[in-house]
Amino acid sequence: MTYEYIDTEEKFIVFTDVLKSQGTESVAFDIEGESNLHQYGETLCLIQIYDGHHAVIIDPFKVPMKPIQEFLENRSILKIMFDAAGDRAFLYKNNGIDPLSILDLQAAAILLDYEKRDLSSVLKQALGLDFNRSKKRFQKYNWCKRPIGSEAIDYALDDVIHLFDLKERLLADIVGNSLLDQFILKNIQSQNKPHIYDKKPTVFRSGKYKALDKPQQSVFKALYDIRDKAAKHVNLPPNTVLLNDYLVKLAAGQVTFQRVRFDRKVPEGIKNQLIQDMEEVLDSI
Repeated sequence: MTYEYIDTEEKFIVFTDVLKSQGTESVAFDIEGESNLHQYGETLCLIQIYDGHHAVIIDPFKVPMKPIQEFLENRSILKIMFDAAGDRAFLYKNNGIDPLSILDLQAAAILLDYEKRDLSSVLKQALGLDFNRSKKRFQKYNWCKRPIGSEAIDYALDDVIHLFDLKERLLADIVGNSLLDQFILKNIQSQNKPHIYDKKPTVFRSGKYKALDKPQQSVFKALYDIRDKAAKHVNLPPNTVLLNDYLVKLAAGQVTFQRVRFDRKVPEGIKNQLIQDMEEVLDSI
């Protein structure tokens, strides 16, 4: 697949200047990110843009965030997306970017009562394109690694290069079913929602955590903070360093460290320090 890889601010500025000189008013847009799967924390790893003729991959590890933010917050350029809510939240939470002027095609799939509303399923039903089998290979891809494999690039670009055709098909059906006003309203409503996040990690909303009594929950929080600090230090996902289930069982007194298994990626010194710090918490109960 032909595309341009943008890995400097100068290349990015040339790219946006070309769009402006060509009078481009809309682009298809998507991102790839890391969310505590291969390393600690959440990281914007890739930006894919397609103007209907040319595709670009933007490397946010190399291109400064300020010009990227200016482009994505430019109200004069329509950003065609699919299921935009998650990506918008990710960008705002981690990079302070609030993409504006978005056309979210998933709203059309919902109004048209598509049985499955993920992009792969909608592309298959609307355009006869089937990517389900090939896409599964990249659902846990490490987008932080460089260089990015060519097949992974193709996977990422597949999420944008068909959006113009999908827009034409879905909007034709929307108009044909007299749903245009509802579609416009859904897009406006989604973009007017305030960015509100529950900063509590998901584990604190889990049934296993809620099943602990108040003193045990306090112990769990202390163990969680110790593990989180260590995970950040070694740049590993916290749940990779030590499973949440072990933290729950330790807090509840259901397991000892002799039965706890740390991931083999955790250096021996870090593991020993973790055990020492956590035992101090447990001994203080």
